[in-house]
Amino acid sequence: MQVSKKAAKVVEKVQRGHQPASRISEWSSAGECVAIHTRVLRFVGFLRGYGLAHALYRRGVLAITTLYLVQECVYAYKVRSNLDKLSRVMFLLLCHVTSLAKQLVFHFDSDAVKRLIDALDNSVFQNEDDAAMQLVNECTRRAWRVEVGYAGCAVLTCTLWLLFPIRDHAQGLHVEFPFASPESTDASPMFAAILLYSYYVTTLVGIANTTVDAFIATIIYQCQTQFRILRMEMEKLPDTARTISEARKEAYETALTQQLAQRLLHYRHITWMAESVQEIFGKAILVQFGIGGWILCMAAYKLVSLSVLSIEFASMALFISCILTELYLYCYFGTELSVESSNLAGSVYAMQWVGAPAQFRRSLLIVMECARRPLRPTASTLVPLSLDTFLKILKSSYTFYAVLRQTK
Repeated sequence: MQVSKKAAKVVEKVQRGHQPASRISEWSSAGECVAIHTRVLRFVGFLRGYGLAHALYRRGVLAITTLYLVQECVYAYKVRSNLDKLSRVMFLLLCHVTSLAKQLVFHFDSDAVKRLIDALDNSVFQNEDDAAMQLVNECTRRAWRVEVGYAGCAVLTCTLWLLFPIRDHAQGLHVEFPFASPESTDASPMFAAILLYSYYVTTLVGIANTTVDAFIATIIYQCQTQFRILRMEMEKLPDTARTISEARKEAYETALTQQLAQRLLHYRHITWMAESVQEIFGKAILVQFGIGGWILCMAAYKLVSLSVLSIEFASMALFISCILTELYLYCYFGTELSVESSNLAGSVYAMQWVGAPAQFRRSLLIVMECARRPLRPTASTLVPLSLDTFLKILKSSYTFYAVLRQTK
């Protein structure tokens, strides 16, 4: 591509995976979209924080969530011949497996996650245009709404589950927890200890799991938003270059080439972020998609045996809503990113390039050819994050459920 030497160096650095180090003292408008997620993830011990105390806290959280998962596996093995009890533990066990997969990513790829978060503060995402700021602010507002609503639904579900053993214990009934625990739990001190332990781990996993999903989906959404901003900038690039040329009293062709180089840097940074999300969280998302159908199946199997007017039914309906939201977030924003990136070539063609220099027009041809290949987010390069995948998971889940009902 025929661009200035400065632009060529910029593009070359980005292509080599160079991560710009420019930072600002506070959250940028783009970085603000994940601020609530990072605070919650540090609070629950998933995201790396500051100091030795928080590092020990993270290890403790990992140990206790792993222990709880092992206890669920032991219980599932013991009740494997009882389908009702097995369904009671399996949807929670599988949900904890997906949460542990994501938790391990934050432990072993903490540096990569930090670079991804820091990249949102890069100056390439700073845009003072009113339309661009409106799009970025809308992304932030939606991220906050998703986090509060999604995590709040998980907390409400776990709180409702807390009420059931309390009710049974108050009525003098024996309470059997869905994980390996001491046989004699009827004594009040032992019952209270096991109940609080179960509620703490389940709620922690629920908050962390939903926040990780919202965090990943928000970054994908931010990539889509930046593509929309880039498209707007591309369409008015000649006018912007002309204004800068007149203000700085420099050659129009020079200003045009510099503006194109900046847009290319913006494009490379967006694609780097989208590819980084796939590289860092791809395997965890693949586990989520592979198990998601089974979780829905076991939860639905449990749901149909409950009274519609009972609190148990409401809690299971909330749980299923969380799982559906979890899968839908990835598929919806993945589809939106693919659609937005595929429209970039049309925006390049829509600019006023007729009166531009021949060298610039030749550069645009190469840009359009590259932009014809849209981003298609996938889970570990195997499963596309698309609405079509969401429908396939729902269909497979119903198939599993129908088989279970027949074998009852």
